[in-house]
Amino acid sequence: MEDKHNSISNSEDGYKSNKDDIEINSIMSQDPFAPNTAILAPVEIEELDASSINQLNFDMGGFVEAEAIKIDKIPEQLSLNSVEYLDCSNPDETISDIEEQNTLFSEEENLLTKQFLNGELTFSEFTVRMDQDIDIETEDQNISKIVIASPEADNQVNNRKIDKLNKTRPRRSRKTLPVALQGLMGEANLRYARGEVELATQMCMEIIRQVPNAPEPFHTLSMIYENDQPDKALQFALIAAHLSPRDSEQWVRLANSSLESENIRQALTCYSKAIQACPKNIELYETRARLQEQCGDKKAFIHAYSKLLNQLGPEDGQNILKYAKLLAKRCMHENLYDIALDGMENIFKKCPQLVTLEEVNVITELLIVSKQFIRCLDILTKYTTIWIEYADLDSPKSAEDKESKINKITFCSIPDDLAVDLKAKCIISLIELNEIEIVDTLIPKFQILENPEISGDLFLDVAEAFMSKKEFKRALSLLEPLVNSENFSLAAVWLRHAESWVGCHDLNKAIKSYEIVRKLSPQHLGARMELAKLYKLKGQFNKAIQVLKQDLELDVLDPGVIYERTKLLLKVKRYNEYFQSGMLLLSRHCVTLRSKLELTALSRTSGVRQRMEILNRDRLSRGESIQDENLPSFSTNNEPTDKQEFILMLQMCRLACKLKKYGLLQRICFTALTSKKFSNENSHIMYLCLISCIRNNDSYDGFNVVRELVRSRKKSKTWNLLNIIIQRAEDSRHNRFMMRQLGKEDAFSYLHVLHANNCLVSGTYKYALNDYISLFKVKPSALLALLVSVTLLQMACQKFSAKKNQLVIQAIAFMKTYIKLRGDQVSQETNYNMARTLHQLGLLPSAIHFYKLVLESLAPELIEKNANLLDLKKEAAFNLHLIYMQAENYQLARMYLENYITI
Repeated sequence: MEDKHNSISNSEDGYKSNKDDIEINSIMSQDPFAPNTAILAPVEIEELDASSINQLNFDMGGFVEAEAIKIDKIPEQLSLNSVEYLDCSNPDETISDIEEQNTLFSEEENLLTKQFLNGELTFSEFTVRMDQDIDIETEDQNISKIVIASPEADNQVNNRKIDKLNKTRPRRSRKTLPVALQGLMGEANLRYARGEVELATQMCMEIIRQVPNAPEPFHTLSMIYENDQPDKALQFALIAAHLSPRDSEQWVRLANSSLESENIRQALTCYSKAIQACPKNIELYETRARLQEQCGDKKAFIHAYSKLLNQLGPEDGQNILKYAKLLAKRCMHENLYDIALDGMENIFKKCPQLVTLEEVNVITELLIVSKQFIRCLDILTKYTTIWIEYADLDSPKSAEDKESKINKITFCSIPDDLAVDLKAKCIISLIELNEIEIVDTLIPKFQILENPEISGDLFLDVAEAFMSKKEFKRALSLLEPLVNSENFSLAAVWLRHAESWVGCHDLNKAIKSYEIVRKLSPQHLGARMELAKLYKLKGQFNKAIQVLKQDLELDVLDPGVIYERTKLLLKVKRYNEYFQSGMLLLSRHCVTLRSKLELTALSRTSGVRQRMEILNRDRLSRGESIQDENLPSFSTNNEPTDKQEFILMLQMCRLACKLKKYGLLQRICFTALTSKKFSNENSHIMYLCLISCIRNNDSYDGFNVVRELVRSRKKSKTWNLLNIIIQRAEDSRHNRFMMRQLGKEDAFSYLHVLHANNCLVSGTYKYALNDYISLFKVKPSALLALLVSVTLLQMACQKFSAKKNQLVIQAIAFMKTYIKLRGDQVSQETNYNMARTLHQLGLLPSAIHFYKLVLESLAPELIEKNANLLDLKKEAAFNLHLIYMQAENYQLARMYLENYITI
């Protein structure tokens, strides 16, 4: 052993020689992270064989033979339940797989270390990837929450642990340096102390190359770079701490250094590591929570206190008491009642001897909010002098049994000297458990002993519990003293008072209570809505409208209230206010149009975003502001649905059209085009805009709208609407549009017919005749034959037209073709059109003949049902009257007027 020791010592002393310095320098000059770099000169260790042992001067008496370890027999049942057997049928293969896996992880860790040192990863990312699938805090919490109450639960926990081991990477353990490298590490520290920084750095890098998980070289490197490169020193210190993570003070120092460099995220990671190393250090939780709160995490202290309480044990009773109440206070402020309840449960489970009535009051309040009324009664009976008797004296064995037997409470006694808060909570729990009869025995005494001027909030809580069970008369017995008191005659109390009267079906008293709520709290829209409903039930709609009225300048407008008021205004036929209220509701998501000039910007495009861009550009070009000033503010709660608002907009359009307010109709329709909520109904709104333009005689904007419709939907109805706009057009834009579209259409289309009609109206008969004949050849129809005949008739009637006889003959021939194609079912129409043709040509006897056929023919059923629209007898009789007046036959003329035309 001495020779062995001397050999090692000689090896270490060899590092101090000049010859070894040269060898080390040559080795360290290579890349420390390169996989094939030459290693240090080997350290020779002398091996002793059995024959040389006798030559050594050792006292063999110092070696004592050890006794064999006794192994007791393990019970079979216990061994089967608690031992998991691994498949070791092929141990060599298993060992090689593990070694290969460890090699891969080692290479991965080396790569991550290089990336961190090169600045490619932050320390937070580095730790996450190095500690992948390993979260100490989370695992501790999960394990602490598991209660092993049966062998099945035990097996479940074991299975979870085995699955965790199978799925995750092996947990890193601190690597111990070999003896030779320990000497090299000492030499590196010595070189650093002598000021030979470069050589010390190279030595540390060589150690890192051979044992990358050892923290010592990283720690030395952090000291080396501390003065010249503090950031790099911090990087090495972080790696060193990561490789020896159980030193919480080291993590705190690194966190402070990170804060000095303004790297809060890195500091948070360091504090998290410090907490993992020392999970009961309260100061670490609070410091980390303050940093997280600065970064915007509003619930940082809640998470911190929750984790802290899971780590504290029964010996930390005072801290559990303090931080559980702090957690409950914060959680109740944020309405996180479940977390607050979990925190308070730590007091009752870990240190029940420290429980006072204050903690009982807090946890019972949380249990009531969480609807755990049985547990609430258990707490009250255990920690106070409240007494409850059950019909079945045997305590139930399970929660389900307890739920089934809780209705069998036969008696409850509440001492007079008990705190009023706990009395109220006991009564509320009994009410929620439907023990109304027992509560009836407790309420009178509660009302006698307690003063509503002092404990009015508890009276209100008990009343609300009664209301939740539809026991409104019992609730009124508690609310009456409150509404008559000085301290608790508040809007909230009067609101419950009104709701109770509604539950009792006394609308008059409910209205009085709601009116008081309205006076005490004018901004309480819920009460105003309920009051309006009561007025509607009584048929007092004007009062309901007045109740729902909101101040545009002072109030934050509620869309739901505006919607209900708008419907009521329509019901009472206050139309002007109805349109104002409806437009106010739409103004939330629609643009208010300032002039008729802005209609053009909205009618040129089909998308909401494009419309708004053009509208804003036009406003800027006129020197106007984009946004309207002094707009009312709306709340985002209680909004009507998109469907309800669209139906309301359609009702407004229908009413405006019915009242012949076509300007208002056009404003409503074009305003709806600016709404993103109505984007799915864009085609419907475009159609309404076109109708409003036609009704309001706005052919300019109407043509912009119908042009978009024609491009997207080529149907006969759309072409008819285009024809209506063309007939009322005051410019010739439609001519250019139609000429551009003609080249895109088929040989026969409605557009060709419209173009020919336009030529006919403008007096270019030859162009019209050419188009009509071309279309008639492709697809003969009665309409085209009639139009050809009318065109030829117009040409024959011109003053300077040649070959009038041929034109007349062709016109009559096409008129007969029209009669043939039209059929006998509409003989009244065909006879009338033939009579008109002959009448215009001056062939009066023939015209009289066809006019009389119109008067004598039997009208089909369709014409009889729509006589005001389709029957042509009045027109035929009037034309006959004109012919006889021209022939000075006044008696026949009067006869036709009296027989067929009545005024």
